[in-house]
Amino acid sequence: MRSRRCWCRPAACGLAALLVWGLLAGPAAPLARAQVDEDDPLEPVNRAVFEFNLVLDGLLLEPAAIMYRAAAPSFVRTGVENFLANLRTPVVLANDLLQGEFGRAEKTLGRFMLNTILGFGGVIDVGGWAGMPERHDEDFGQTLAVYGIGAGPYLMVPLLGPSNPRDLTGRVVDLLFDPLFFLAPTDVSYGRFGGEVVSFRERNIETIDELERSSLDLYAATRTLVRQLRANEIRNGAPAPIEDLYDEDLYELDEGGDEGPLDTDDPYADPEDDDAG
Repeated sequence: MRSRRCWCRPAACGLAALLVWGLLAGPAAPLARAQVDEDDPLEPVNRAVFEFNLVLDGLLLEPAAIMYRAAAPSFVRTGVENFLANLRTPVVLANDLLQGEFGRAEKTLGRFMLNTILGFGGVIDVGGWAGMPERHDEDFGQTLAVYGIGAGPYLMVPLLGPSNPRDLTGRVVDLLFDPLFFLAPTDVSYGRFGGEVVSFRERNIETIDELERSSLDLYAATRTLVRQLRANEIRNGAPAPIEDLYDEDLYELDEGGDEGPLDTDDPYADPEDDDAG
Protein backbone atom coordinates (compact mmCIF):
# COMPACT_ATOMS: atom_id res chain seq x y z
CA MET A 1 0.00 0.00 0.00
CA ARG A 2 2.82 2.38 0.80
CA SER A 3 4.52 1.95 -2.58
CA ARG A 4 1.27 2.52 -4.44
CA ARG A 5 0.68 5.66 -2.44
CA CYS A 6 4.15 6.97 -3.23
CA TRP A 7 3.40 6.98 -6.96
CA CYS A 8 -0.25 8.05 -6.92
CA ARG A 9 -0.04 10.96 -4.53
CA PRO A 10 2.41 13.03 -6.58
CA ALA A 11 0.08 12.66 -9.55
CA ALA A 12 -2.89 13.90 -7.56
CA CYS A 13 -0.92 16.80 -6.16
CA GLY A 14 0.49 17.65 -9.56
CA LEU A 15 -2.87 18.28 -11.18
CA ALA A 16 -2.63 21.79 -9.74
CA ALA A 17 0.47 22.43 -11.83
CA LEU A 18 -1.68 22.09 -14.95
CA LEU A 19 -3.40 25.32 -13.95
CA VAL A 20 -0.53 27.36 -12.55
CA TRP A 21 -0.34 29.48 -15.71
CA GLY A 22 -3.65 31.15 -14.82
CA LEU A 23 -1.97 33.11 -12.06
CA LEU A 24 -0.18 35.40 -14.49
CA ALA A 25 -2.95 35.86 -17.02
CA GLY A 26 -4.25 39.29 -17.87
CA PRO A 27 -2.03 42.07 -19.23
CA ALA A 28 0.90 39.81 -20.04
CA ALA A 29 -1.11 37.20 -21.90
CA PRO A 30 -1.42 38.93 -25.31
CA LEU A 31 2.38 39.28 -25.42
CA ALA A 32 2.92 35.52 -25.66
CA ARG A 33 3.18 34.30 -29.23
CA ALA A 34 4.07 31.03 -30.86
CA GLN A 35 7.82 30.79 -31.28
CA VAL A 36 10.63 28.30 -31.62
CA ASP A 37 12.11 27.67 -28.18
CA GLU A 38 15.52 26.06 -27.74
CA ASP A 39 14.61 25.03 -24.18
CA ASP A 40 11.60 23.10 -25.44
CA PRO A 41 13.18 20.38 -27.60
CA LEU A 42 10.16 18.10 -27.12
CA GLU A 43 7.63 20.69 -28.22
CA PRO A 44 5.57 18.41 -30.52
CA VAL A 45 5.15 15.84 -27.74
CA ASN A 46 4.61 18.55 -25.14
CA ARG A 47 1.84 20.10 -27.23
CA ALA A 48 0.06 16.76 -27.50
CA VAL A 49 0.24 16.24 -23.74
CA PHE A 50 -0.93 19.83 -23.22
CA GLU A 51 -4.05 19.14 -25.28
CA PHE A 52 -4.71 15.99 -23.24
CA ASN A 53 -4.41 17.95 -20.00
CA LEU A 54 -6.79 20.62 -21.32
CA VAL A 55 -9.38 17.95 -22.11
CA LEU A 56 -8.98 16.58 -18.60
CA ASP A 57 -9.44 20.05 -17.17
CA GLY A 58 -12.58 20.66 -19.24
CA LEU A 59 -14.11 17.33 -18.29
CA LEU A 60 -13.25 17.20 -14.60
CA LEU A 61 -11.52 20.13 -12.95
CA GLU A 62 -13.40 23.11 -14.32
CA PRO A 63 -16.86 21.61 -13.67
CA ALA A 64 -15.78 20.62 -10.16
CA ALA A 65 -14.47 24.14 -9.50
CA ILE A 66 -17.69 25.73 -10.75
CA MET A 67 -19.82 23.45 -8.56
CA TYR A 68 -17.58 24.13 -5.57
CA ARG A 69 -17.98 27.89 -6.00
CA ALA A 70 -21.75 27.55 -6.33
CA ALA A 71 -22.10 25.31 -3.27
CA ALA A 72 -19.63 26.91 -0.83
CA PRO A 73 -19.92 30.52 0.38
CA SER A 74 -16.86 32.73 0.09
CA PHE A 75 -15.93 32.49 3.78
CA VAL A 76 -16.04 28.70 3.60
CA ARG A 77 -13.74 28.66 0.56
CA THR A 78 -11.36 31.04 2.33
CA GLY A 79 -11.29 28.77 5.37
CA VAL A 80 -10.53 25.75 3.21
CA GLU A 81 -7.73 27.62 1.45
CA ASN A 82 -6.25 28.71 4.81
CA PHE A 83 -6.45 25.18 6.21
CA LEU A 84 -4.76 23.61 3.19
CA ALA A 85 -2.02 26.26 3.18
CA ASN A 86 -1.40 25.61 6.87
CA LEU A 87 -0.99 21.89 6.21
CA ARG A 88 1.73 22.65 3.67
CA THR A 89 3.75 24.75 6.11
CA PRO A 90 6.26 22.00 7.06
CA VAL A 91 7.34 21.75 3.41
CA VAL A 92 7.71 25.52 3.14
CA LEU A 93 9.61 25.70 6.43
CA ALA A 94 12.05 22.94 5.43
CA ASN A 95 12.88 24.71 2.17
CA ASP A 96 13.19 28.10 3.87
CA LEU A 97 15.86 26.59 6.11
CA LEU A 98 17.63 24.78 3.28
CA GLN A 99 17.85 28.05 1.35
CA GLY A 100 19.28 29.89 4.33
CA GLU A 101 16.22 32.13 4.55
CA PHE A 102 16.14 32.08 8.34
CA GLY A 103 14.11 35.26 8.69
CA ARG A 104 11.41 33.86 6.43
CA ALA A 105 11.60 30.54 8.25
CA GLU A 106 10.94 32.30 11.57
CA LYS A 107 7.86 34.01 10.14
CA THR A 108 6.67 30.74 8.58
CA LEU A 109 6.94 28.91 11.90
CA GLY A 110 5.35 31.76 13.86
CA ARG A 111 2.39 31.96 11.51
CA PHE A 112 1.96 28.18 11.63
CA MET A 113 1.85 28.17 15.43
CA LEU A 114 -0.57 31.10 15.62
CA ASN A 115 -2.93 29.68 13.03
CA THR A 116 -2.81 26.14 14.36
CA ILE A 117 -3.39 27.06 18.01
CA LEU A 118 -5.67 30.10 17.72
CA GLY A 119 -7.07 29.62 14.23
CA PHE A 120 -8.74 26.23 14.70
CA GLY A 121 -6.02 24.28 12.94
CA GLY A 122 -5.41 26.97 10.36
CA VAL A 123 -8.97 27.59 9.18
CA ILE A 124 -8.60 31.21 10.34
CA ASP A 125 -5.48 33.07 9.26
CA VAL A 126 -4.71 34.67 12.62
CA GLY A 127 -1.26 35.61 11.40
CA GLY A 128 -2.75 37.68 8.61
CA TRP A 129 -5.05 39.45 11.06
CA ALA A 130 -2.00 40.18 13.24
CA GLY A 131 -0.30 41.97 10.34
CA MET A 132 2.22 39.32 9.37
CA PRO A 133 3.50 39.36 5.74
CA GLU A 134 1.58 37.41 3.14
CA ARG A 135 2.22 33.71 2.95
CA HIS A 136 4.96 32.59 0.62
CA ASP A 137 5.54 29.23 -0.97
CA GLU A 138 8.80 27.32 -1.20
CA ASP A 139 9.56 23.90 -2.62
CA PHE A 140 12.63 21.80 -3.23
CA GLY A 141 12.67 22.70 -6.91
CA GLN A 142 13.24 26.31 -5.85
CA THR A 143 15.88 25.17 -3.38
CA LEU A 144 17.77 23.37 -6.14
CA ALA A 145 17.58 26.52 -8.27
CA VAL A 146 19.01 28.61 -5.41
CA TYR A 147 22.00 26.25 -5.33
CA GLY A 148 22.57 26.72 -9.04
CA ILE A 149 20.94 23.60 -10.45
CA GLY A 150 19.57 24.27 -13.93
CA ALA A 151 15.96 23.60 -14.80
CA GLY A 152 16.62 21.47 -17.85
CA PRO A 153 14.23 21.20 -20.79
CA TYR A 154 10.63 22.28 -20.57
CA LEU A 155 8.31 19.34 -20.00
CA MET A 156 4.54 19.01 -20.22
CA VAL A 157 3.76 15.96 -18.10
CA PRO A 158 0.44 14.06 -18.25
CA LEU A 159 -1.65 15.01 -15.20
CA LEU A 160 1.27 16.94 -13.67
CA GLY A 161 1.24 19.73 -16.24
CA PRO A 162 4.13 22.18 -16.91
CA SER A 163 7.42 21.18 -15.30
CA ASN A 164 11.09 20.37 -15.89
CA PRO A 165 13.50 17.74 -14.57
CA ARG A 166 14.60 19.90 -11.64
CA ASP A 167 11.06 20.59 -10.44
CA LEU A 168 9.95 16.99 -10.91
CA THR A 169 12.81 15.93 -8.65
CA GLY A 170 11.85 18.61 -6.16
CA ARG A 171 8.25 17.41 -6.13
CA VAL A 172 9.34 13.95 -5.00
CA VAL A 173 11.67 15.29 -2.29
CA ASP A 174 8.94 17.58 -0.94
CA LEU A 175 6.86 14.51 -0.16
CA LEU A 176 9.56 13.47 2.31
CA PHE A 177 9.28 16.86 4.06
CA ASP A 178 5.52 16.43 4.57
CA PRO A 179 4.67 14.65 7.85
CA LEU A 180 1.16 13.84 6.62
CA PHE A 181 2.64 11.77 3.82
CA PHE A 182 3.75 9.30 6.47
CA LEU A 183 1.07 9.82 9.13
CA ALA A 184 -2.23 10.39 7.36
CA PRO A 185 -4.33 7.50 6.01
CA THR A 186 -4.35 7.16 2.26
CA ASP A 187 -7.97 8.30 1.89
CA VAL A 188 -7.29 11.43 3.91
CA SER A 189 -4.28 12.22 1.75
CA TYR A 190 -6.30 11.82 -1.45
CA GLY A 191 -8.98 14.10 -0.05
CA ARG A 192 -6.41 16.71 0.90
CA PHE A 193 -4.75 16.86 -2.50
CA GLY A 194 -8.08 16.75 -4.30
CA GLY A 195 -9.17 19.71 -2.20
CA GLU A 196 -6.01 21.61 -3.13
CA VAL A 197 -6.62 21.05 -6.83
CA VAL A 198 -10.28 22.10 -6.77
CA SER A 199 -9.59 25.09 -4.51
CA PHE A 200 -6.81 26.29 -6.80
CA ARG A 201 -8.94 25.83 -9.90
CA GLU A 202 -11.86 27.73 -8.37
CA ARG A 203 -9.65 30.71 -7.52
CA ASN A 204 -8.45 30.91 -11.13
CA ILE A 205 -11.60 30.33 -13.17
CA GLU A 206 -11.68 33.85 -14.59
CA THR A 207 -7.93 34.24 -15.13
CA ILE A 208 -7.68 30.97 -17.02
CA ASP A 209 -10.68 31.85 -19.17
CA GLU A 210 -9.11 35.23 -19.96
CA LEU A 211 -5.82 33.61 -20.95
CA GLU A 212 -7.64 31.28 -23.32
CA ARG A 213 -9.47 34.19 -24.93
CA SER A 214 -6.48 36.49 -25.30
CA SER A 215 -3.70 34.10 -26.37
CA LEU A 216 -2.76 33.66 -30.00
CA ASP A 217 -1.11 30.36 -29.08
CA LEU A 218 -2.30 28.97 -25.75
CA TYR A 219 0.57 26.50 -25.46
CA ALA A 220 3.23 29.19 -26.02
CA ALA A 221 1.44 31.56 -23.65
CA THR A 222 1.34 28.87 -20.99
CA ARG A 223 5.03 28.09 -21.42
CA THR A 224 6.02 31.75 -21.18
CA LEU A 225 3.88 32.54 -18.16
CA VAL A 226 4.89 29.41 -16.26
CA ARG A 227 8.54 30.34 -16.71
CA GLN A 228 7.91 33.92 -15.59
CA LEU A 229 6.05 32.77 -12.49
CA ARG A 230 8.67 30.18 -11.63
CA ALA A 231 11.53 32.66 -12.03
CA ASN A 232 9.69 35.12 -9.79
CA GLU A 233 9.17 32.44 -7.13
CA ILE A 234 12.85 31.50 -7.18
CA ARG A 235 13.85 35.18 -6.76
CA ASN A 236 11.31 35.52 -3.93
CA GLY A 237 9.73 38.40 -5.78
CA ALA A 238 12.96 40.38 -6.28
CA PRO A 239 13.30 42.34 -9.55
CA ALA A 240 14.59 40.36 -12.49
CA PRO A 241 18.16 41.00 -13.70
CA ILE A 242 18.37 43.50 -16.55
CA GLU A 243 19.39 40.79 -19.03
CA ASP A 244 16.13 38.98 -18.31
CA LEU A 245 13.99 42.07 -18.80
CA TYR A 246 15.32 43.08 -22.21
CA ASP A 247 15.89 40.75 -25.12
CA GLU A 248 19.44 40.73 -26.41
CA ASP A 249 18.13 41.66 -29.87
CA LEU A 250 17.67 45.19 -28.56
CA TYR A 251 21.43 45.55 -28.59
CA GLU A 252 22.01 44.36 -32.14
CA LEU A 253 22.66 46.77 -35.00
CA ASP A 254 22.08 45.94 -38.63
CA GLU A 255 25.32 45.10 -40.38
CA GLY A 256 26.45 47.94 -42.64
CA GLY A 257 23.80 50.21 -41.17
CA ASP A 258 24.31 53.97 -40.97
CA GLU A 259 22.99 54.42 -37.45
CA GLY A 260 26.39 55.63 -36.27
CA PRO A 261 27.90 54.99 -32.83
CA LEU A 262 25.78 53.97 -29.90
CA ASP A 263 24.45 56.78 -27.77
CA THR A 264 26.60 56.59 -24.65
CA ASP A 265 23.81 58.18 -22.68
CA ASP A 266 21.47 55.32 -23.56
CA PRO A 267 20.94 53.37 -20.31
CA TYR A 268 20.31 50.21 -22.33
CA ALA A 269 23.47 50.38 -24.49
CA ASP A 270 25.71 47.33 -24.36
CA PRO A 271 29.02 48.32 -22.70
CA GLU A 272 30.88 45.76 -24.83
CA ASP A 273 29.99 47.75 -27.95
CA ASP A 274 31.52 51.03 -26.73
CA ASP A 275 34.85 50.42 -28.45
CA ALA A 276 33.16 49.33 -31.65
CA GLY A 277 31.43 52.69 -31.89
